[in-house]
Amino acid sequence: MLGAAIRAERRPLRSNGAAASKENPANVIRGLFNHQRLQMLIASAISLLFLIFLLKAVDWEEAVRIFRSGISVTSLLWFMLVTFGIAVGYAVRWRLLLDGRIGYGASLMASLLGLGTNMFLPARGGDLLRVHYSRVVATVPYADALGKLLIEKMVDLVTIISVGIFSLVLLSHTLNSEYRNVLLVIMFGAIAGIFLSAVLVRYFSDRLVPILRPVFGLVRLQDFFDRHIIHFIRNSARSLSLSVTIVPAVLTLVLWLSAYALAYICVGRFVGVALSYQESLFVLFAGGLGLMIPAAPSGVGTFHASVVSAFVILGRSPSEGLLLATAVHFLFFVVYVVPAALILGHWRLNRLALR
Repeated sequence: MLGAAIRAERRPLRSNGAAASKENPANVIRGLFNHQRLQMLIASAISLLFLIFLLKAVDWEEAVRIFRSGISVTSLLWFMLVTFGIAVGYAVRWRLLLDGRIGYGASLMASLLGLGTNMFLPARGGDLLRVHYSRVVATVPYADALGKLLIEKMVDLVTIISVGIFSLVLLSHTLNSEYRNVLLVIMFGAIAGIFLSAVLVRYFSDRLVPILRPVFGLVRLQDFFDRHIIHFIRNSARSLSLSVTIVPAVLTLVLWLSAYALAYICVGRFVGVALSYQESLFVLFAGGLGLMIPAAPSGVGTFHASVVSAFVILGRSPSEGLLLATAVHFLFFVVYVVPAALILGHWRLNRLALR
């Protein structure tokens, strides 16, 4: 379905001539999805390895006993309300990043589509589908949307690390001081590295090009670099500014400190795993890091292992962590995949009708 939607975009691009087709960033997205099978195979293998580790390391019977101890339906309803708020927040952020060139309704549809398809596409492929949807529905140029997507991912990464730092401060009297100090050093170093990378792209993009071209040449991708990556770097350099990132960054941090933390607490209460606010932030931070590892679908195995590790560091039962991770993954999957499937189906039907 996705391949057909992308192929439908090729017809108008060809009419602009060979040069336009050659330089159009849409080819980047098509090239990425052409390798979808290989990505899925690698990501599935990673998931399988982590699942095997969890099966051997965690007492599943204890997790089942915890789950049977009590289920709160009210917490489930609160979770559904909070997840809708998260989708709305992401829609507002995406519209801000695109400078208002996409309407609120279309931005919400794009965000739900991205959140849902990220649950089963490898390497966060739903984000690329969101870019494509924005291009088709709101005629946002691919180059601009991809540049803003880079900013969004940078903001997300900084937010995850910031939430981790904040949770460690709140848990200063609970965690082992050695664990806490090592984690803090790593996190502050990661934030410094991210900002340094952003500064290099923002102010030295022209100098990066001659440095990176030989690297791509070593793997026989210099032509790809010249046609696509150079344009992407320069467009990203124009987008990386404080005026563009500050409001989306604040909105993202507020979402994580409020809605996401509350979502984890609600899921915990639903399955009988009590979480304090500071514990939910730390588990949220660990789970976010786990999702950065390319596993499919949606970080199966890596996400669970990260959450279980967070519970171990907190001095709590690994079985509780496994139960919470499984419930969080399943509930987010159901809440976001269903509307994403409806949006994708409706979008596809409309495009077929236009033909």
